[in-house]
Amino acid sequence: MRSRQSIELFVIATFIGILATFAAPWYELRGTYAAWRIVEWHTFWRGDSAFQLASVVATNFQVPIEYATVEMQSTLRNRFALGSVLGAWHSIALIVLLVIGARWRVRAGVPKMRVALEIAGLVIVNAIVLYGLAIVLASPSSLTPKIDFRTGAEIHTDSLIWSDLNLFPVAPVLSIVALLGQLVALRSAIVR
Repeated sequence: MRSRQSIELFVIATFIGILATFAAPWYELRGTYAAWRIVEWHTFWRGDSAFQLASVVATNFQVPIEYATVEMQSTLRNRFALGSVLGAWHSIALIVLLVIGARWRVRAGVPKMRVALEIAGLVIVNAIVLYGLAIVLASPSSLTPKIDFRTGAEIHTDSLIWSDLNLFPVAPVLSIVALLGQLVALRSAIVR
């Protein structure tokens, strides 16, 4: 009974960790491109080119990125490192759960090919759901015209300048709490 509760806690913590790490926004960037204001929420893994400027420039145009301060850039680098570690942990936990589930199904007499197809289907569905949630929660960029009384020579028209960074603590905290829940579940499964 205790082992079952440990597994259930591990499954729930992994589910929360995957969602909080890969789908929920971790920070907000505000910046300007030419005469446009840009506000965007980012999950930790979205890179510099993740913003959507298709309505302002061509979709395949690579806009050079600038940060207002070096501190902003290092904060984002640290956020990315934390997210990468948590993402790797939660991904490994999900893989372990899938392997355990596959072993149980094979021991129950289900053909290996069917189990492999079921696991592949689960992975595909999970990837689609996570991608969809990331799109819904962190995209698209909000573009609004910027009123600027400077001359054209004073406006950066060839680069995106991220000037403001707001960190969202909820998703990283949930991801860390999920990791702690997984560790508690593992410890209680081993101690039993």
